[in-house]
Amino acid sequence: MRIWAWWCVVGSASVLFACAESSDRRPLPGGYSVRVEERPVHLAFFRPDGSLIVESAASGPAPYSARAAFASYEMSFGAFRIRETDAGPWQWADRLAIRKTDAGAIEFDLLDGSGGLLARGRIESDTPGEIALVFEAQDPAHNRATFSWVAAPGEHFLGFGGQSFDVDHRGQRIPLWVEEDGIGKRADDEYDDTWFVTGRRHSTHTPMPLYLSSRGYALLLDTLQRSIFEVAAADPDAVRIEAWEGTLRLRIFDGPEPARAVERLTDHLGRPRLPPAFAFAPWLDAMFGSQNVRRIAHKLREHDIPCAAIWTEDWRGGTRSGDNYTLDEDWEIDRALYPDFEALAAELHGLGFAFLTYHNTFLDSETDTYRQALAADAPIRNSAGQPYLFTSAKFTPTSMVDLTRSAAWLWTKDKYREGLAAGADGWMADFAEWLPVDAALASGEDPAAAHNRYPVDFQRLNREVLDEAGDGVERLFFVRSAYLGSQPLVSVVWAGDQLTDWSAGDGLPSVIPMGIGLGIAGFPYFGHDIGGYTGSIAPPTTRELWFRWVELGAFSPVMRTHHGRAAFANWNWESDDASTEHFRRYAILHARLFPYLYAMAREASERGLPMLRPLALAYPVLEPGWTATDQFMLGDRLIVAPVVEPGATRRAVALPAGTFYPLLAGEAITLPEAGAVELAAPLEEIPVLIPAGTLLPLLPEGVDTFVPAATGSGIVTLDDVGEDREVWLWPGGRSELREVSGLAYSWAAEALAGHVAAATWNGAPVNVVDGAVELTGPGTLDVAGRATLTLSGGSAGRKTRVVFR
Repeated sequence: MRIWAWWCVVGSASVLFACAESSDRRPLPGGYSVRVEERPVHLAFFRPDGSLIVESAASGPAPYSARAAFASYEMSFGAFRIRETDAGPWQWADRLAIRKTDAGAIEFDLLDGSGGLLARGRIESDTPGEIALVFEAQDPAHNRATFSWVAAPGEHFLGFGGQSFDVDHRGQRIPLWVEEDGIGKRADDEYDDTWFVTGRRHSTHTPMPLYLSSRGYALLLDTLQRSIFEVAAADPDAVRIEAWEGTLRLRIFDGPEPARAVERLTDHLGRPRLPPAFAFAPWLDAMFGSQNVRRIAHKLREHDIPCAAIWTEDWRGGTRSGDNYTLDEDWEIDRALYPDFEALAAELHGLGFAFLTYHNTFLDSETDTYRQALAADAPIRNSAGQPYLFTSAKFTPTSMVDLTRSAAWLWTKDKYREGLAAGADGWMADFAEWLPVDAALASGEDPAAAHNRYPVDFQRLNREVLDEAGDGVERLFFVRSAYLGSQPLVSVVWAGDQLTDWSAGDGLPSVIPMGIGLGIAGFPYFGHDIGGYTGSIAPPTTRELWFRWVELGAFSPVMRTHHGRAAFANWNWESDDASTEHFRRYAILHARLFPYLYAMAREASERGLPMLRPLALAYPVLEPGWTATDQFMLGDRLIVAPVVEPGATRRAVALPAGTFYPLLAGEAITLPEAGAVELAAPLEEIPVLIPAGTLLPLLPEGVDTFVPAATGSGIVTLDDVGEDREVWLWPGGRSELREVSGLAYSWAAEALAGHVAAATWNGAPVNVVDGAVELTGPGTLDVAGRATLTLSGGSAGRKTRVVFR
């Protein structure tokens, strides 16, 4: 049953009424329509089949209002204390008057109670399934505008970017502004005495003014300014959207299936390009100088631990203080730590590693880079025209690059190119949240309007540097901050600096809601710091926490380790032999999943569907699929249920009706109706389930890296295995998949049950040994007339090992 139909059945009385035909609807392209009621003001949007998409709510006297207000901004350590002052009364729209109707557009006026012109409005649809609404306040002093929509009983709202507490945001008031997440988080949005350090519930590097509704539509507020979404919060029956500017630009993206709504949303936002293959192999951090980086690289190869990228944050220097290690802020190679950086890069390349480093836009006044930046006129300025200095995380007077100044832009790109010339293959592009709103920018624009755009500009700069290299080397950069416009620019987004603990909102559990929210917002290539990062208010990473984080990392789109701030105290892959083996096991599993992960990555690039996604996209009538913060789907067929509580060795998993199999081993689980099952989850294991009738392609065992290695090194690369695959098959349904390479698989096994003892390949009998068969070339495998597997694409010599699970 389609999601719109479900909501017409169980929704409120207003929704039930709106599902009926109405003679006063005005047509929009593609068979869509809008019902416009002049007084009281009311808008309702309908699909071609007559079902309701969404309708306005009278949150207050009317759905639309505007007012004048002023706000004070205080920035410290990248956190912002924002307080509204001198706010005037809201001016409500009392009546709507149609001005003009033509093909695809309706123009109207919104009048206040005295008949004065409050705002001009426009509804248009130039793309099927997408409806734009624009409200322009007519009083120049009005710099706040709101519009409200009905929130039906039981309706769920996903999205809003990297939110760390919630997946379903119903009941929340969500302020959206690019800033530091904070160290630890309050469960509310109040400013306390440590507001400049402690995060709040909705403080985030990656706020996104958009959501996906369980009614089968997505909504976007197109603004660079701060915004606030009250999601059935102050008014339990309404979603109130407030833009901190006089023009309110909204876009509705219809499904009616939730996944289709996400496709249309991400098509509008812009989708990222497919990253290099090595993004989906394990990455390992390695620091403390050339000798140690070499040691780690060789140890990985000696222990047959798959890894395609080593990233070295402290290439430009680092400082140890007790167990803590912090990066230096000069933009030059630290020749004391890395005297032979270029030779190290070449050696890592020979061992089959991409070599990643680190950048940000901070200009520490105590560095040589700062003096170069002054000569290039690169820093942001204060109102007196002097370099704007604030206190950095290292407690030094620091500025940042003015990305609106062309000379600063070019100088920064030249500095980053120096790393490429020395052998780097990309970097962490860190921070970009700190732009003060009282800076004087070269562009002359309001820095409050430029603030949320700063990370987008920073990402555009990084993208230009990599694209302009022109040497054929596959590279990437990864970021933690973003805003609207970042989607098509970034390679990978990571979750930021989690605490090294189990706390909700900022520890291990926070990673899942962030990944789901970012995926809905158009950031499919997501990872996180395995083990966490910040330990100043948390103990160092423990063995148990690290084991659980490795498991989650293996079933994330990007698997990447981090040493953490307490680098000399945190548990890691070298802390004992069992930890090395635990990491090796899950690194192998993540690497072997590459054919599947890369297919899902291509789907994300082409269709905009997230790799890490809520179950609701596949099972929209499953209630926990909209709300669960501790389980997700990796791609379209793996249901992942990490353990995110200390001491737990079992956990409940919410599932739709059907039959599911544990990925690695275990008996089938059959539910006649949706419900929860409790699964064993010892420390070394993560519950992962796969639906009956599924196929899963994997790489053969033994692949070390996804990038080229030196000839004769003995290192097994992705190119070495070519088209060879292992395919796991489960009985009881149908499944198909096409790899990025063109290799394709189709499995029909509705009638298959029990042990497989005999099969034919292209009409000839093949041996089934220990539940597996070895196949050569494309063709069809017939399993005793009860199931068929078709392999297409590739050469006549492709090797496929088929395993019946």
